[in-house]
Amino acid sequence: DNGEASDPRSEISLILKDFAVLSIYQYHSNSKYKFEGKGFDARTGKTFILKDATCKKRANPPHTAEKEATLDANAAVAQAKAIGQPPSTAIYFGVDFNFSKTDTDTKKKLLSYFKIVNRIVKDAGYSVGAYGSGDTLSLLKRHKPALIDVAWISASRGFSGSTAFHNSGEWQLFQNWTDIKWFTKMQNGKCVKHAGLNLDTDIQNKKYAGEFIGFWNREGPYKVPEKRTIAIYDRHRFVCNGDALVRASAQSSGELARAVRCGRSYAKCEPKLSRDVVAQICFAHTVRIGEGHGTLVQIDYDDDGEYDGWTRIDNLTKSFAAKPLYIPDGAERRKAVCAP
Repeated sequence: DNGEASDPRSEISLILKDFAVLSIYQYHSNSKYKFEGKGFDARTGKTFILKDATCKKRANPPHTAEKEATLDANAAVAQAKAIGQPPSTAIYFGVDFNFSKTDTDTKKKLLSYFKIVNRIVKDAGYSVGAYGSGDTLSLLKRHKPALIDVAWISASRGFSGSTAFHNSGEWQLFQNWTDIKWFTKMQNGKCVKHAGLNLDTDIQNKKYAGEFIGFWNREGPYKVPEKRTIAIYDRHRFVCNGDALVRASAQSSGELARAVRCGRSYAKCEPKLSRDVVAQICFAHTVRIGEGHGTLVQIDYDDDGEYDGWTRIDNLTKSFAAKPLYIPDGAERRKAVCAP
């Protein structure tokens, strides 16, 4: 809808002047009802029948998982070609809900869907990826034969199997933040309304540093420089202490951080703290670390490129390879301590 690659004024042409692209296809893939030919409205809690191949009327009867897969895969390939995506690059397909491998009915339909997606997308010369829970990705990657080439873990900390799959090291991308507000403006100490841009941030697995994981630009397949991938990975940690406070300075008993953050609040893991400041880092979230000073380390809490304060180094995992298991109960989560 925003122009083809042949149009120099199109969105894709303007993006490719400065960026590489990673392609992801999603069409009502935010619930298990997708594989029954239905969408889900989270506001009403009701399902609705998806449209037929003409996109003008509801399908009658609702599509099977196989029919949805055929329509999605063909649409994804057509769109990839329209924007000039070169062969041997990836199209990731979103499975954007908390799928659990214990749901045997959805599991069967999910496998049927990806068997068709894999065939159509591979026949068109592209590789196949998936975005979703750890259980989704492990199911698709460990299937014989594998139904995806590359795996992208959703940011949702409590999704089924995500911790185990992260710690297996079999993933290519890990989504660590969503809707981070960048390029914000301050006026009289307050955030300017509607200023800035919401971005998601992701970390590439250094196990696959230097390998192609699906990116592309005008020249063809693109890989992030190996040293950059390793440096970013090695600078990240998970929070493994449920009471990980952020200090304003490198003093272990100093004042809590009081930096105002625009956009979505991340202090909600501790309701006693103001929603406008970052004074605590939530359990199982990621941070980017900077220089150390005694028992404290400088941290960028929300990956926006600016350090937010200091926290005890023992509030964090020793490496990014070890993600703590998310604890659903808030009271128990706040009692969590890091493994020795």
